[in-house]
Amino acid sequence: MSVVGFDLGNESCIVGVARQRGIDVVLNEESKRETPAIVCFGDKQRFIGTAGAANSTMNPKNSISQIKRLLGRKFADPELQRDLQSFPFRVSEGPDGFPLVHARYLGEEHAFTPTQLLAMVLSNLKAIAEDNLKSAVVDCCIGIPVYFTDLQRRSVLDAATIAGLRPLRLFHETTATALAYGIYKTDLPENDQLNVAFVDVGHASMQVSIVGYKKGQLKMLSHAYDRSLGGRDFDEALFKHFAAKFKEEYKIDVYQNARACIRLRVACEKLKKMLSANPEAPMNIECLMDEKDVRGFIKRDEFEQISAPVLERVKGPLEKALAEAGLTNESVHFVEVVGSGSRVPAIIRIITEFFGKEPRRTMNASECVARGCALQCAILSPTFKVREFQVQTCLLMFGLWSSVSFFIPSLAFSSLLLPTDSSFFKLMMFFRNLGLFWFIG
Repeated sequence: MSVVGFDLGNESCIVGVARQRGIDVVLNEESKRETPAIVCFGDKQRFIGTAGAANSTMNPKNSISQIKRLLGRKFADPELQRDLQSFPFRVSEGPDGFPLVHARYLGEEHAFTPTQLLAMVLSNLKAIAEDNLKSAVVDCCIGIPVYFTDLQRRSVLDAATIAGLRPLRLFHETTATALAYGIYKTDLPENDQLNVAFVDVGHASMQVSIVGYKKGQLKMLSHAYDRSLGGRDFDEALFKHFAAKFKEEYKIDVYQNARACIRLRVACEKLKKMLSANPEAPMNIECLMDEKDVRGFIKRDEFEQISAPVLERVKGPLEKALAEAGLTNESVHFVEVVGSGSRVPAIIRIITEFFGKEPRRTMNASECVARGCALQCAILSPTFKVREFQVQTCLLMFGLWSSVSFFIPSLAFSSLLLPTDSSFFKLMMFFRNLGLFWFIG
């Protein structure tokens, strides 16, 4: 039985596998730990993952990225409409009101649903895991954001089925991070609860959770999130700044050229990373557009100034998570920051000022979700013996139907505190296989 965990990120994906000695993050065909979540369609073949990212600059209109943002959402969704403004590929409304992504493949125009595209990404991740394990991969755990709706979760399940996978559980990313943090701790208190706040700033969203730990168990106290606050928002602020600057200085409008837009966005992302470690950084792009070389320069203070509208929203999820947990700043013993977008110094400063303590980085910011998902898959697997560790999490129960007397009612916008140890979930999996209901947490 395969024991694999998938972290489906908005920008990149990570595969974690359980071995007898622990959890490993496997390498892809280019010996990298992160695989881009991108599908690029060509005249003769399609490219997925690292190959897709390599071809995306030359073929931007047929390179589909940020698939996670399209999944299970109506075309008229205001958030989706804002996202579409920055996508180089064409998206239209389908007959059912959901988005269809258009690309030229094998010399013909094709329309793909986001579920189909996600299935392609999952197929690539499955191949990476199988190549590493030298065996077939079917059973797995997939990490999803806590804010995913029932429709989005079902879209992930459909994509997994198309890819030949059988998810044992869709695991909240916040819970996966908490599990990966706590299961290895040997100094957890037996009586007094240790409260830890996890702040996950990803590529496109921010999630905050507060977790209470005791010896051999964790309890999710609260969740909060902003679905449209992540590292890409800082990239977008830099992109707009330099697009306006280059239009004034070099008389070029990058908005009129899809390839120039992608190259400038890539340069802005690199610039953001440089500003995380340096007080100032230069930008140089050769032949950006109309055979013109462009140069720019920005200081960290100026970067934070143009990013002020984004930074103002960081405190909202922090306040909500703390209020829902019923705790004060002093009651939170440690703060852990994870996610690719958490490296921005201004975000760390806001978190420090809010909690009154310096955030820690004891976990790998990019790999913790994949490791947590692989751990959960190992707990559910009969082939692995895992240290006893009980997980109590707030689980959303969506309108699930059943024809038998013990129907579980719909509790939309509510949550139930249920034990999630291995025996409990194996029982749930038994009912799921009978077709009674699907339990997601």
